Amino acid sequence: MLDPIPPPALEEYLLETGIIDRSQLSLAKKLQHRQQGPLLMILLELSFIDLEQLSRLLDLGRTYPFDHAANAG
Repeated sequence: MLDPIPPPALEEYLLETGIIDRSQLSLAKKLQHRQQGPLLMILLELSFIDLEQLSRLLDLGRTYPFDHAANAG
């Protein structure tokens, strides 16, 4: 699977770090729903992220839990 980070945490991270904005996320999610593909792949196809960012996000997802909800309480 291409999205090692749980979707809500991934979306939150992408927005908080400024990698993408809300309108880009909204468009990507619409396409993801139609294509049934991983969000990161859709973002790459739309040129909202590049290969270097994709690689860093995949690596980061393996090393950082991204589960803010579980850590919240």
